Amino acid sequence: MNTPAGPSLVGTTIDNRYDITQRIANGGMATVYRAVDGRLDREVALKILQPSMAEDPAVITKFATEAKNTAKINHPNVINVYDQGVGSAGDSNVAFLAMEFIEGHTLRDVMRTAGTVSVKETWDFALPIIRGVAAAHRIGLIHRDIKPENVLVSNDGAIKVADFGLARASTNHTGTGMALMGTVSYMSPELVTGDPADERSDVYALGILIFEMLTGTRPYTGESAVAIAIQHTNSRVPAPSSLIDGISPAVDDFVLHLTEPAPEDRPADATEVLILLEHLLENPAAAEQLAEQSSMDSAATEAFDSVATQAYEHNATKPYQEVPKPSDAPPAPPPQQQPNVTVLPPSVTSEQSPLGAMDHRQPPPRYHFREVTEQPRDFGSKKPHEPAREFAPIAGSRAAINTLLILMVAAATILLGRWMGLSLMSWLFG
Repeated sequence: MNTPAGPSLVGTTIDNRYDITQRIANGGMATVYRAVDGRLDREVALKILQPSMAEDPAVITKFATEAKNTAKINHPNVINVYDQGVGSAGDSNVAFLAMEFIEGHTLRDVMRTAGTVSVKETWDFALPIIRGVAAAHRIGLIHRDIKPENVLVSNDGAIKVADFGLARASTNHTGTGMALMGTVSYMSPELVTGDPADERSDVYALGILIFEMLTGTRPYTGESAVAIAIQHTNSRVPAPSSLIDGISPAVDDFVLHLTEPAPEDRPADATEVLILLEHLLENPAAAEQLAEQSSMDSAATEAFDSVATQAYEHNATKPYQEVPKPSDAPPAPPPQQQPNVTVLPPSVTSEQSPLGAMDHRQPPPRYHFREVTEQPRDFGSKKPHEPAREFAPIAGSRAAINTLLILMVAAATILLGRWMGLSLMSWLFG
């Protein structure tokens, strides 16, 4: 890697533990050094935050939190985090992050040296990158700054994603969110507009990264970062095949799906991206057929054809006065004689007089039923039912009533006399 010029901490011991031997890279947020861990006797990559950022307690707190989360990622395609803290560096203190040291280059160096990356080589780089980002997404960690500079390629071919957490830690210090952080060429539209980032923001950056590897250029360029950012929000990433021959429709669909302007139209996270890419590589014929079918369906849903969308041409339009008069027009052919076909139902004849022109009231329909006549019933040996007999009403008799009253009085007299006789005898005889 190129060693930038300028003051450095080479020869300094950080936190009484890390002896800096070489400056590897310098950025707007941090400088990366090669150092030796005196306690464990191993080489590490030491990332030192710039003094302006290290003076902000909020940045240090968030930086420590994100470093702890990054250390939870245990994946071969993610740089391991060993240590983090604020330690002495000569007469001052610095905020540092000790990481796994990779002997090699960044993906940016590889792309710059190679010039053109084939489709197969693109997938050789993209697969491990996506796997590393997917491992972070599974624990809820978002990178926010995926770009070739943050992908390390070792001399033995290992590919690892670096700088998880540093981007998020710097957002409090920049004041404009992502304005001074990362590379604007890989920023999703929602980050440009200041909306919260999630896994789909990383998916967008992955799509831009793959586009750049396939075509050798970024989809948006401009004279300033603002001009590029505006293109992310107002434009659509072109299909890679529009720039490079030999790119299949399936690859175009894959890149365009990752770089959809609306987050809800993209894959939910890097795990879903990995599934899509593995399916594309394992079933290229099916993916191509699906992509071609999708392209045909898109063309079939065009609302206007090329003729309907042509610009208005005044000379091509004849004024009203130049329309030929009816007398000049050729005579119209005589109308063909229509066959004599009646449209009346069979039960209605043309001789019947129709209803009046204004009589819209229809008579109620008449239903014809078969006439029912009384038929004698044969009961055989059974006796037919007889109607109930009529009983004469009971006539009242005055003599009968008098007789009933006499009987009641006699019974009462007998009972009363018996009671009086018993009472008299009881009184006389004690």
